[in-house]
Amino acid sequence: MRFLTTALLFLSLLISNHVSATINSTPVLTEAEALLHTDPRQALQVTERYLMQRRLAETSNRPHSNNEADRSIRTPLNTVHAYLISAKAHGILLHREKAWKFLALAKEIATTHHLKRALLEVTLAETSLLLTLNNDPTAAEKLLQTLIAEIPKLTDMHSSRVQRLTFETTLLNAIIVTEQENEQETLAQFDIAKNALGTDANLKLKVRYQIALGNYFLRINAHERALSELLSAYWQASENDLSPQIAQANIALTKLYQQKGAFNKALQHANQAAEFYEQYDLKCGLSETQTLLAGLYHQQGRYNFALVHYFNALELEKTLARDVQIADINVAIANTYLKLLRYPQAKEYVNDAIKLAKNANAMEVLAQALIVKGEQALLTQQTDVAIDALKQALSHATAINNYKLKRDSLAQLSQAYEQKPDFPSALYFQRRYDEISQRDETQRRNQETESFKQSQRVIERQLQFDDMQKQHAENTQTIVEQKKINLFLLGSLSVLLLVLVLRNRAASMRLNQLQDLQKELYTHPRSGLRNLRMLNDRLSNSLAKTSANFEQWYLGEMIHEPLSDKLSFAMFEVPFLKVVYLQHGYHQGLELERQMGDFLKSHIIKPARLYHFSDAMFIYIEPNAETLNAPERLASKIQQLVDDFVQETGLEDVDNRLRIGMADYPFLPRAFTSINDKELIDILLMATSAARQACKNELSSQWVQISAIDSTPAACFADNNVRQACLDGISTGLLKVKTSANGEINWQTVHESDKN
Repeated sequence: MRFLTTALLFLSLLISNHVSATINSTPVLTEAEALLHTDPRQALQVTERYLMQRRLAETSNRPHSNNEADRSIRTPLNTVHAYLISAKAHGILLHREKAWKFLALAKEIATTHHLKRALLEVTLAETSLLLTLNNDPTAAEKLLQTLIAEIPKLTDMHSSRVQRLTFETTLLNAIIVTEQENEQETLAQFDIAKNALGTDANLKLKVRYQIALGNYFLRINAHERALSELLSAYWQASENDLSPQIAQANIALTKLYQQKGAFNKALQHANQAAEFYEQYDLKCGLSETQTLLAGLYHQQGRYNFALVHYFNALELEKTLARDVQIADINVAIANTYLKLLRYPQAKEYVNDAIKLAKNANAMEVLAQALIVKGEQALLTQQTDVAIDALKQALSHATAINNYKLKRDSLAQLSQAYEQKPDFPSALYFQRRYDEISQRDETQRRNQETESFKQSQRVIERQLQFDDMQKQHAENTQTIVEQKKINLFLLGSLSVLLLVLVLRNRAASMRLNQLQDLQKELYTHPRSGLRNLRMLNDRLSNSLAKTSANFEQWYLGEMIHEPLSDKLSFAMFEVPFLKVVYLQHGYHQGLELERQMGDFLKSHIIKPARLYHFSDAMFIYIEPNAETLNAPERLASKIQQLVDDFVQETGLEDVDNRLRIGMADYPFLPRAFTSINDKELIDILLMATSAARQACKNELSSQWVQISAIDSTPAACFADNNVRQACLDGISTGLLKVKTSANGEINWQTVHESDKN
């Protein structure tokens, strides 16, 4: 019984860890695995549906892949996982045949497809089923040793999945070794399991290890060490909301406090565990907690409360059909009725227990039942019946080497022979009882010695802790003083940073305002293009730079002529921008002018530049242009831009004729600096005015370019009146005029004001 309880505890610990930790799986099976420790029936439904809805993949495909893009198939690895979940779920539900059936299917698939690690997982599950369902620790240990030998042969020994498999194996091995009554060897096995966890242990695995170790200490009555491990596991599980582990720790703490006589604490933990198992309708766990509660009430002498919980546990066990547990509870009920002096009921339940224990071949429960029967017979003066029952109990206790049951049997036999009366026999059994009691006393003294040593270590740690607390208080005071200084410095720094941030914010705001004003200053209010003010600011610098480069080349300071600094200028007038205000109104005119500005900005390719000179007049500048000395190409480019805009906006009724005046810079080949920016603009205005005259005469777009011949001297432009100088240069032939007009241009008519 004791080993079976330990094995059942390990199964619950094993199930609480998801197999997904060691086997790659699909989300469906991971979800089913998570349901094992709360709803095993639902886990079975999920896996059964998964196996029914999907067919096993072909063996030619990669059996280790879990990327099941096709939801109609399942890989061999996931099939093994599904069978393992089903086997474990049936094991929890105590369906022995079905558990072994699904385990065999998992083993067959893993063997067929050579899934080495999955096969080890199947072997581990088989070992736990041998313990829990078959109650065969010998076979389980033999299989476990085979598993331990196979794990090091895996190629990915240092992966987290293999490390967890190693932990599961070593922990199970430690639990099996606990039955060998060798504390040193058992603790060594637990140390191996702890080392398998690694330094960065998973919290859930660590809690499981502590619960298993605490239960071992509880079994050998090392209560202080058990309390340390179990409380640590309980609080870590509580802080991280690990409900199954909390319930397992509660059961172990209930047994610990029960043995130490702290019944209130034991009842508190037992009730917490019962709430969990009742919430998830887990009958095995709920039956155990009901039995624990009944035992606590029995020890307190509250026999009626004990009977209520015993009957609840009995009802649960009948639904589970576990004969051994039913017999054990019947023994407890019979013993409780004896305390209430209700001998007929005690006799009825103890006889039922004897019958069930014999059928189940449960020698420990049978011995307990026979002892209770003997006690009942003694109380009812049936001495011979009592002696017969107690001798059978002694025989069974000796066969299973259970010293507690042997001691209880011998004590009752001594009383029975004394009641007969057969004093020699009574003395014989009393002496045998004393021998066993002496052994128990020796064990008790050893335990007390160990307990004293443990208490001594606790006191030493407490003294060290007090010293550390004192040192901590001194360090805390120093830290507080340092914090005050740091806070003062931090406050000062914060104020300084705040001032800097505010100043930076104000400067940023002013900079943004300045940028907005600068943008507004240099942008035409209607078209959004660069305006005349920016042209005046930028053009003088640009021309000065170009002139300087040309002078360096001319004087021989530069080897190659700086063609990149030659500029083509074109001033063009768009008459329909004036007409649209008259025909469509102010608002429509503004909108059209804004659209044209946006259009031109998006179609001008850098480094070319465009300026809005005045109403309906623009200046286009192109450095190192392909259209240099090719005015017809430059005029065609500008005309194409305007035509594209007219076509895009759908202005079919407008006059899209243009008047384009053009000039290149440097204007005079031999005197680069003789013409400045304002004089160049005057020349462009003259050319544009001539183009306007030609446009009126021929009713089509016209362009005019004024350029100087190579021998034009700078003296021609010595006069401040550049317009008059241009007229003189045209008349003398020093300036060339190219135009698209067919007729002659009457310069005197165009510039009549200058002549006057």
